[in-house]
Amino acid sequence: MNVYDVFEDLIKKLQDWKLIGIISGKFNELKENHRKVDFVMRALIDFKYIEKIFLNVTLREDKCNKRSVEFRMLGNEQFSLKNRNYFKALELYNKSICYAEPNSEHLSIGYANRSAVLFEWKRYRQCLDNIELARQANYPARLSHKLDKRERDCQQLLDQQPPDVVPYEFKLSFEQHAQVPFIANCLELRETAAEGRFVVTNRDLVVGDLVCVEEPFCSTLLTPMRYIRCATCKRENYLTLIPCDSCCSTMFCSEECKSIAMQTYHRFECPIIDLLNRMFNKIHCIALRTTLVALNIFPSIEELIDFCEQEQNQGKCAFDLDYNELTPEEHYRAIHGLVTNQHLRSVSDLFQRSVVCAVLKHFIIEYTPVKEYVGGEEGVNFFTDLLFRHLQTSPSNMHGIDLVEQVNETKDDQTHSSGAYAFLSLLNHSCSPNTVRIYEGTKAYMFILRPIKAGNVLYDNYGAHFVISSKEQRLKRLSLQYRFDCKCEACELNYPMFGMMPHKPTVPSVTDDTEVALSSYNYDFAVTNYRKYCDFLTQYGDAYPCEQISSAEECLKMALHIMADAVPLKAKM
Repeated sequence: MNVYDVFEDLIKKLQDWKLIGIISGKFNELKENHRKVDFVMRALIDFKYIEKIFLNVTLREDKCNKRSVEFRMLGNEQFSLKNRNYFKALELYNKSICYAEPNSEHLSIGYANRSAVLFEWKRYRQCLDNIELARQANYPARLSHKLDKRERDCQQLLDQQPPDVVPYEFKLSFEQHAQVPFIANCLELRETAAEGRFVVTNRDLVVGDLVCVEEPFCSTLLTPMRYIRCATCKRENYLTLIPCDSCCSTMFCSEECKSIAMQTYHRFECPIIDLLNRMFNKIHCIALRTTLVALNIFPSIEELIDFCEQEQNQGKCAFDLDYNELTPEEHYRAIHGLVTNQHLRSVSDLFQRSVVCAVLKHFIIEYTPVKEYVGGEEGVNFFTDLLFRHLQTSPSNMHGIDLVEQVNETKDDQTHSSGAYAFLSLLNHSCSPNTVRIYEGTKAYMFILRPIKAGNVLYDNYGAHFVISSKEQRLKRLSLQYRFDCKCEACELNYPMFGMMPHKPTVPSVTDDTEVALSSYNYDFAVTNYRKYCDFLTQYGDAYPCEQISSAEECLKMALHIMADAVPLKAKM
């Protein structure tokens, strides 16, 4: 059961009872969003949906040694000589570690088993780290001889482990902006009634120019990554992850990241973490995380209410912030100012969001420390309005944090987190974008992908690219999710998908057999050759689109991902 199942079943019941017209009319009459959500909540209670959720979804799984042993046995099976699936074994050992009860030997055995995988994998430094974790967790004396031998063997082989890849040190291609120091000084904000806010350049830009290096206001880890990446920094440190003390679904790369989580977002989410993972998607979760981080940075709900209601904090963006003193409160001004487009939304759209908000609000208020923070009715109503606001802004303004494309992997396998980026949210969409985002951890780099003349607009891509999706598919997706009819050059000129793209005889091919080094994620090759792709794409930009240019773009994106170390560990081995 997920929250959309609840919404669809509620609509069906209202239709069966011939109440849909009456309910929609009364809902639409309500002006304040918290009243819309409360109205929907009464319907959910009347039709006993909250009871159904309790019957079908666990708020938070308890630590359980029996489950810990089960996952460890499954990990042993994957680690066996028969399978040697080290990646799956590590993920299962991490689950075993998460489910182990505090102070039980099963926690230490999980660390020890993980060290065995790392030894076979020749990751000796991380193997020693896990041996230390096992000992700190009171590894049983009856098994210590195994750990002692592995430690001695590791010490002897330590020098054979090559150093880890250090991400390339990218720097802005131009002087920093006077107002926004993490973007290039050639970028300017524009706004029209038709296009809203957007970004232009006041100078010519060539392929490979780096024009933005932005850290998110907040980010959230996608559910499939919870036993692979740190929930706080989002780094792929699953070789040495440690568990939350209370839940079985959250891990951290260090005690520092664990402490940060418990002081901020995780103290609110932990009591209902498995309900969040089961019932809600990445858009809902980044909306909730943004709301919770906003709550946490203000000493009281009254101060947050006052901040959000002040005239100078309405409709602001990244160009309006004071970067001389960028406090978390100041950073939030730009996130709070993201447009909701509520006036463009249908009654059905708002009703669906109200169902999502009502269920989220109920469980976060009733079963977590948020209830103590928001206090009485005024605080609860404000929290509801704020959550509803971010549920509207998240789909079109939050960004998926991606890795390099991998053979036989889906888009879900490439995206590990979602983030709230004040500047990146200002870029409009094109199905044939002239920029590309590359991530190092959660830090976003924005590079120029196609030549841009002075005075022209920078375009991002919202996931609907003409190379892989037909015009009909793109228009449907963009209208449904982002509420606009795309009129970009790819849609207006009906650019062909890659399989139908012409091979232009006047354009040479920049790729050859040596590009196989990119598919093996060769860092040195990427550093040596990425400029070649930039120069080619700049020189032949007027021939866009064609097969040779699309191939060169993919090579450039692959090289930049490799240089930023946005490559999953299993792809490197």
